Amino acid sequence: MSRALFVGGCPASYHRLEPAEPFVRSVLERLGLIVDVSGIYHPDGGEMWAGDYSLLSAEALKQYDIVVLFTTGQETRGAEIDSLIAWNEAGGGLVGIHCATDSFTDNPKWVAHIGGKFRTHPSQLDIALEVIDGDHPITKGLQSFTVKDELYLFADYDPGKVHLLAETNSFADESHVPLVWTKQPGAGRLVYISLGHNPSTMETEAWQDLFASGVEWALNRK
Repeated sequence: MSRALFVGGCPASYHRLEPAEPFVRSVLERLGLIVDVSGIYHPDGGEMWAGDYSLLSAEALKQYDIVVLFTTGQETRGAEIDSLIAWNEAGGGLVGIHCATDSFTDNPKWVAHIGGKFRTHPSQLDIALEVIDGDHPITKGLQSFTVKDELYLFADYDPGKVHLLAETNSFADESHVPLVWTKQPGAGRLVYISLGHNPSTMETEAWQDLFASGVEWALNRK
């Protein structure tokens, strides 16, 4: 049975691991995966935090078929970023959710690997996801949907180096904002899904279907 690692959380009050875990875990388990969860927690629900990203290491990654990231921040906090990249290139599946592009951004190799980095975001708004490639296994049969969420605008994003699957034109100040893309680094597969700041987004059937399809594609199941 395939094994998944979900790594998330950050010291700040946003992008916490606890609200996201139930939705991510339920999808992964529905796909028949054994799920391990690690990262940074806020044990008392306040500002105090504990944990790190140390399972993103060359040795620990050997036991996983897929890694899902919901991390934030420039500091590695125990993660071996070069090892994560090498693991993905060697055939591991990698799925980044929302703030994964706001992680480890001091490392240009990581930014190039995932496909871009967070630049800024407007106030939350209703974001209409528009499918660009409806023939791709991830988005085939996926209907456009709208959620209220935090829209990331990117730096160091090169559309020629990713396979764009979905975008939005919901933000009046900037059109064609990418929302979902894939890459195939080496023997591995990588999916990035920008939506997912709010638990209310993750709990929707549409987001879960998109995430599930991304996981299956990253695992080379479709």
